[in-house]
Amino acid sequence: MKKYLFALLMGVCSQVTPSVAQIKASQVEVWGLPSGQTRENFVAALNHKKATVCMAAIRPMGYKDAQVIWLDDDQYLVTLRSDTGTPYRTAAAPDPRVAAQLNAAMHLKQLQSLEFQMARKSLFAALAQDTAAVTAIRRKYPRYQAARYAEALRLLQTSRPLTVAQCVAVLHSAAPDSVREKALVQAGSQVHTAAEVYQLLPFLRDPNLGVATLQLVQTFFNYHAVGPTDWPQVVPEYIQALNAPDPIVVAGLATFLYEQKVPRHYAPQLMGQGSTTIREILLGQHATLSVFKQPIYPLLSYLSGSAIANDPAGLAYVATFIKR
Repeated sequence: MKKYLFALLMGVCSQVTPSVAQIKASQVEVWGLPSGQTRENFVAALNHKKATVCMAAIRPMGYKDAQVIWLDDDQYLVTLRSDTGTPYRTAAAPDPRVAAQLNAAMHLKQLQSLEFQMARKSLFAALAQDTAAVTAIRRKYPRYQAARYAEALRLLQTSRPLTVAQCVAVLHSAAPDSVREKALVQAGSQVHTAAEVYQLLPFLRDPNLGVATLQLVQTFFNYHAVGPTDWPQVVPEYIQALNAPDPIVVAGLATFLYEQKVPRHYAPQLMGQGSTTIREILLGQHATLSVFKQPIYPLLSYLSGSAIANDPAGLAYVATFIKR
């Protein structure tokens, strides 16, 4: 299941190929439409604007956190719903000295290179000297440049004066997302304890940094199991993250909770308070959405204690926790 999710993460995060003029409603699946609005009306509005299915066209329509995910064959998933959890950003400016150090330490173009993304995925495996895991990651990218990868991995392991707390403060601030991305990278290369990683959980809901935060959390806890006494502290954050509009994050988080064996007695909270996006995924019509559905079935099966391998069974189980 992981390989399907990671393949998707590489190809469909937020940029899409421009579609032809006059989009057909059948090409677009839309989640989070306001009451009274239909998919046909939404697509008609895009066509009236002579717009493509892209965030640059959709966000000015009043959907500030809209995401566009390309599925296949000119088919698109558009999520319009905004996150409604506890605010994780403030209007405060970041510490200018910290922002300056982040900008001096790394360039955005560097962060976006294939080799740097590989290094981020393999950082904790390298620190744990898990050569098999590092080799497996490198094999997924046959055309990377070994020297650049080694340099990126070295950069991530270079000690710097910035602390995790300083980076988290930038993430909470009104800093530009380019600076916040650098803060997340820096924090990820500095964390040593689960408590430090837990400070990053609110950013699973970030429409720009959620996928990168998920990757960091997953890879860290591959080598540091969640402590039994930690669950009461972190489950509320995971409940909010499960309601994030981004299905990539939610599917990955479902895999994480299953692999970490979240205690079953949290099922009423997870599936009652935190099932909004899971229900959207299970109700999804496009065949390619199976890439999100497949990681959810194991979590539902584990929590329920019975095999759940299709949408009706998953929806029926979740429905038992929804207040009417």
